[in-house]
Amino acid sequence: MGRDKAGLSYDADTTFLEKLCRRLDFFPYRYVSRNVSQHYLIDGFESVTDDYPECGPAGGILSVLRKTEADAVLFVGCDMPDFSAAEAKRLMSLYNGEDVLVPVTGDVWQPVSAVYSVRVCRILENALSTGNNRLRNIITQTDFRTANVPEEFFFNYVNINTPEELESFRRGHS
Repeated sequence: MGRDKAGLSYDADTTFLEKLCRRLDFFPYRYVSRNVSQHYLIDGFESVTDDYPECGPAGGILSVLRKTEADAVLFVGCDMPDFSAAEAKRLMSLYNGEDVLVPVTGDVWQPVSAVYSVRVCRILENALSTGNNRLRNIITQTDFRTANVPEEFFFNYVNINTPEELESFRRGHS
């Protein structure tokens, strides 16, 4: 898309990121991963600068995991503006201490919106140091588990990647 998706307008007064943060503000540890050029300040959320800005989501996940005091963190992609508190709670209720809990919609892994344990830091570091920043490749090196998402919850994982998807999203939310 070529744009910073976190700053896209959800509605007249709210960005995608702000909407997600409002929905997920019940977690005791709350972070917004950002690259060095982004300056998101969301009340109640700690802003974490991505230590690996050229490595995609894997770099942001590692940066947050290094910072957190929690044992595990639920990550949600900022381009999934309808991700709900109910789905976040459902995922966390399924988490049983594995390294990564990956939601699966149909047969599609959702590694950007998954639960990651701090135990995966070394695996992430090793992968990124060798140029491997694909989350699925990294996850398969861990003690992971997949969790099927009921079809009625698939909407949580719809992401906005193109101008056409953004326009369709806006038509559906007006």
